[in-house]
Amino acid sequence: MMKEQLEATSILAPLFRQTDGPSPVFLLGAGASFRSGIPTAAEAVKKIARRVYSEQHLSGDRAPERVKPSEWEPWLQSMPWFIEGPERLAENFPLAVENLLVPAEFRKRVLLDLMRPSTGLSNGYKVLADFNMRGLTQTILTTNFDTCMTDALKERQPHIRDIYEVNTRPGDFDQFNVYNRCQVVWLHGRAENYSDRNSAGEVGEPDNQLTSVLRPVLDGSPIIVIGYRGAEPSIMEGIFAQTKGGRRDFSHGVYWCVRAGETPHPNVQTLARRLGSNFRLVTIDGFDQFMTDLARELVGFDRYATSRPDTIRPKGADSFDERVVETASLGDLDLDLALTVLREYCEKLKRAPVTRESLIALMREQGLIVSEDKTDKITAAALLLFGKAPQEFFPHAVVSVTEAGKKREIYDGNLISQHRKLMEKLEAPQVNPILKVKKRRVHDERQAYPPRVLVELLVNLLVHRDYESPEPARVEILPNSEIIFSNPGGLTPRIAGRVSVDDDGRFTLDESITDQRNPSLCDIFFGICAMERAGTGLMDVHALMAESGGTSAFYHHGFEARFEARVMQPQTSAGSAGVARSDVPTGFYLLNYMPFAVVPDSVSVVQLKKPIWERPPSLELSGCGTFVDRGTELWSFVPLDILLDRLDPIVDPKTSRAYTRAEIEASPDSKRVLCWLLRKHWERFLLTFEDQGLILEQGRKHRAYFQARDGENRAIIWDSVQKRNNRRDVVKKRGERHRAWFENEGFGYDVAELGCMWCVRIKPFYMFTGSDGRRPLPSFVRTSKATSRMKFDRNKNVEADLTFWSTFLGRGSETINIGNQHVDDLILERSFLTVEVPEIGLITYEREDQNRMPARA
Repeated sequence: MMKEQLEATSILAPLFRQTDGPSPVFLLGAGASFRSGIPTAAEAVKKIARRVYSEQHLSGDRAPERVKPSEWEPWLQSMPWFIEGPERLAENFPLAVENLLVPAEFRKRVLLDLMRPSTGLSNGYKVLADFNMRGLTQTILTTNFDTCMTDALKERQPHIRDIYEVNTRPGDFDQFNVYNRCQVVWLHGRAENYSDRNSAGEVGEPDNQLTSVLRPVLDGSPIIVIGYRGAEPSIMEGIFAQTKGGRRDFSHGVYWCVRAGETPHPNVQTLARRLGSNFRLVTIDGFDQFMTDLARELVGFDRYATSRPDTIRPKGADSFDERVVETASLGDLDLDLALTVLREYCEKLKRAPVTRESLIALMREQGLIVSEDKTDKITAAALLLFGKAPQEFFPHAVVSVTEAGKKREIYDGNLISQHRKLMEKLEAPQVNPILKVKKRRVHDERQAYPPRVLVELLVNLLVHRDYESPEPARVEILPNSEIIFSNPGGLTPRIAGRVSVDDDGRFTLDESITDQRNPSLCDIFFGICAMERAGTGLMDVHALMAESGGTSAFYHHGFEARFEARVMQPQTSAGSAGVARSDVPTGFYLLNYMPFAVVPDSVSVVQLKKPIWERPPSLELSGCGTFVDRGTELWSFVPLDILLDRLDPIVDPKTSRAYTRAEIEASPDSKRVLCWLLRKHWERFLLTFEDQGLILEQGRKHRAYFQARDGENRAIIWDSVQKRNNRRDVVKKRGERHRAWFENEGFGYDVAELGCMWCVRIKPFYMFTGSDGRRPLPSFVRTSKATSRMKFDRNKNVEADLTFWSTFLGRGSETINIGNQHVDDLILERSFLTVEVPEIGLITYEREDQNRMPARA
């Protein structure tokens, strides 16, 4: 970008950001239409001369383009009205119209041919139409008689419902209103209606009636002039003239744009002297380039709260997701989830790990929390991402999923939760099955939809939707056919103005076009590797679907303000594509490991002067949190200073210290104690479920199970990804009367290290209890009943068990904080680990009917 252009945007962009002031008025001249193939005034004089000479002097035997300069130039210069001098050729335009384009019908025909865009609408007009759609400008004045401006505005319909055109014919001044959202004023009329004022006599004097109509807007708004020379008295002595009642000083400013090296017309210089500081000459590098740069400067800014509240930029905010929600507070956020996600975010960006102490500072830096008047206020993005109950603030921020047009489910919660649950849904075999795609000599097994396709479209659904639209996002699953992702909000204005949209709304994205409706949401999802900033997601979808034998299509439904993406799987074998369903396993495996998302970076090891059981009777341990007692050592995640204060009578502060977790994990013995400490935290967490019937087995069994409810069955109501309000009988009474016994669901647990990750390992099992539903039966009896019960367990049941336990223990949250007192950063992922294992068939030689066999070790 040229230096002058940078200065121009910095001067003019603030005019559009003044939400409490009038929007700027544009005045466009012929120079604005040059890139659209519309000739300048000087070029128009040449074209008119060739046209008239061809038709009147050569009887049309030669096309105007073939008329030689040696023929038409001497003829034109011989006219008594012609103003000589190459630099003054443009001044001959009104004289040529008045003297050569007669009668009126010939004038209309020539002008319409002359001013038809030959290269399509230039980007400057598209940007200006976009500005109008967003309320950044309402009134556009033009001295031209080409249709570039109205054509650009019509491309934005139905976003712009009404386009008011003023001075197209006599008596239409009533169309003008200071409150009109979109109005184009043809200062010199329209050639189509024989109302154009382009002859010398017509542009030689102002139209006082028109000027009077425009006066309220002209006096109350900044005026930006682009592509206009300033030669015609009709404009300079009308629009910019002094009034009889006093001076018109344009207190909001006149910003006259000229190209680098261009000398302003004398009329413009006179106006500048009269207006003084209210006039500013602005150097630009052409209309299109300037408007493009200005648009880049004003991305996401909108002045019309009533019509497009989603893109209004309030003071201090750039987009909807960055706006403060006044009724929200920190208590509405799941800070455990925020810490977990932002820790991953920092890791991706190679930043120092965020801690509980630095979490709020980071969220302020990201704009998720805004400090005003020494108070932390919550933004919409923070609520959407980490809210405990975001639907209390945004009831529509949900995703509606239907299958085969019948079964309908609503996915609510915050976006992190929605993302996880919806991915589980879309990865299910009934949604994305394995297909056999027959090729010429062999067949190829693949999923109906490449997994990355579903990831891209789901993230697009969550991150780029318009969260001020009252409509939910939708996913429609048509088994064996297609999946439709539908987003409220459609494309952002910036993208919609730069893509070609078919009549049915279908469009094709270009790699260079990208935009972010919700930059805060994009930032976080980028940080957790769910998306990339390059804006190539939809292009990847198109390419991956084509490679897999399927198709894709994208739609921008402007009137409904909705974006739609469709992915169609390869045709089934009943069709013509030769595709059949395969019984090959999916290759996704669920592990019974629940990983720790956050573990404190240090461990306090307190040296005691005497064992803890010999402490003074007055020394309370209630404030010491969770710890491991090793005789004269006490290990804990509780900060060292707190422990030293609580245990002061029996502690040796000189030999007590905090060790980094890396130091602890370097020693096998220390790592064993760390594992013990993690398990103690887990067990204290499990004790919080006692009111729901979950108890710990007595002794060192490391097991927990449900007990009967008052000697009867116990049921838990829980929500799965596939279904809500599931009823699970976790304690079942067996036998009759004095021979009655109970089958109790439970799980064994321990803490283990998997790779470099600490996890809680869970193994579901059945506890068999006596008639009270609590006390375990003798071990030999339990063994017999367990052997009998095992025949009903299959892999599917085990997976269902793990899903139930993760949901139950997570209490509906995405994370599980087991830190307890003084420890806020010991957090488990609620979900179990999954691994994807490629299962490649073995083919000894190519044969079309050969089946793939699973590889075995």
